[in-house]
Amino acid sequence: MQQEARECYGGPVELSDEEFVKVLVLDGCFIIELFRKDADEVERDEDDPIFTMSSSSFSGSSMAKRVKGVVQINGLPDSVLIHILSFLSTKDAARTSILSTRWRNLFTLVPNLNFDLDEKCPFWGWGRGDCKAPIKSFRCFVDGVLFFHDTENVDKFRLKFCRKRSESVDSISAGRWISCALKRGAKHLDLNISLNKFTLPDALFTCRTLVTLKLDVSLVFKIPEDIHFPNLQTLHLRSVIFFDDNSVKSLFSSCSNLEDVVIEKCNMTNVRSFSISHLFLKRLSIIHSCDNFKCWLMIDTPHLSNFKLIDNVVAGYSLKNLECIVSVDIQIQLEDENLRADTRHATSIFREIYLARSLVMSAYSLELLLSCEPLPAFPTLVELEVPYNKAEQLNLGDKGLETLLPLLPELQNLAFRQDVLNSVPEEVPSCLLFKVKAIEISNFVYDQDCIRKAKYILENGRALEKLTIRPSIGPYETKLKISKVLFAYPRKSKQWSILIV
Repeated sequence: MQQEARECYGGPVELSDEEFVKVLVLDGCFIIELFRKDADEVERDEDDPIFTMSSSSFSGSSMAKRVKGVVQINGLPDSVLIHILSFLSTKDAARTSILSTRWRNLFTLVPNLNFDLDEKCPFWGWGRGDCKAPIKSFRCFVDGVLFFHDTENVDKFRLKFCRKRSESVDSISAGRWISCALKRGAKHLDLNISLNKFTLPDALFTCRTLVTLKLDVSLVFKIPEDIHFPNLQTLHLRSVIFFDDNSVKSLFSSCSNLEDVVIEKCNMTNVRSFSISHLFLKRLSIIHSCDNFKCWLMIDTPHLSNFKLIDNVVAGYSLKNLECIVSVDIQIQLEDENLRADTRHATSIFREIYLARSLVMSAYSLELLLSCEPLPAFPTLVELEVPYNKAEQLNLGDKGLETLLPLLPELQNLAFRQDVLNSVPEEVPSCLLFKVKAIEISNFVYDQDCIRKAKYILENGRALEKLTIRPSIGPYETKLKISKVLFAYPRKSKQWSILIV
């Protein structure tokens, strides 16, 4: 494609491959800005010669090269222009049909179809002028694009509209559009729609071409028996209502090549055991979905490397075969303080993630970890973060972060809210003496306790290169006082910097 693109420019192009790609990107940006100005999405100067002067007016002028550039871009091969158009929304790509006969049908060859009913956009249409009659209906616009679309190979299909704009669309039309995209071999399907009594078309559950499926649809996700996604690698579900336990099992067992799963704000009221057992799954995120305290979370994923759990406590946890785990984000939340005594079973999570190299925990997750008997060691952990959340109540008791540090021999980067460090340990942890290079302390206050913690780190951090202090809300003078005290204190590390933000 690059050689074909070079031949479309006037004369030889004496540029390296990297430089020529930059020229193509710049020319592509110029075309996109031209389309946006033509559609009045970007303000343009009244005397802009591209729109106000005839081609003969540029002869010998300083603008000749710019207009000549437009002609050269117009002469690029269809494959290059179609690739540029694929970065635009379908609405903007369709508007290019009014530019000239050269552009009239190019948008029908774009493999990416992106229909987004933006609330700020009061009007949908092909363009302006007498080229095409304006189409004010979103439904008619999508029907028209699919009718004129001249390719059997749809790569990406995205459909988005919220409930406030759903009066423009009916369930039958939405189902028809999705089925049309699937019949044309869609590989990446992204649906963010809100409709009453909407059901996904049957063709979706047996689509052999899908590689990515993203659903943000409030509906009951009842899985048919013949479901089969042989090539699906990425599955993102949001706002979905799971029908029962069997639906969950059928869904994941039907995706033999699944690698990336995100479950966000889904409803598990009907589920007693949310089970994910998959051989090839690498990334799993469960976010604000476990609203059923009677539900069990069961995970058996031998190749899982990234795991994120940001949710309420459930009835029980069963995590198995996490030998390949690398990055973990555990932010368990406790909405009802009266349930605190009944949540210690959640400690089983930490016994299976001990091989992680990166760990993010909420303060309550740290509390659960410190309640483990015995306390698990993390022999390969390099990064640890306990972020500050003002809405989170802290109740660590006698044990704090200082209890965990001796069990992190390879720790290099540490970020924590200052109140999770109850006290400074008498015996300095080996990681602080020899390994830790960067430390960030948040919610720092100018008092004797916090200053003592910072001084302890400076005094014992022999490998420390950077200490970042993030004070809690306070006057600028407070930051000056903190910096004055810490900069004057002696430190073990020869290469160091203190940043107070």
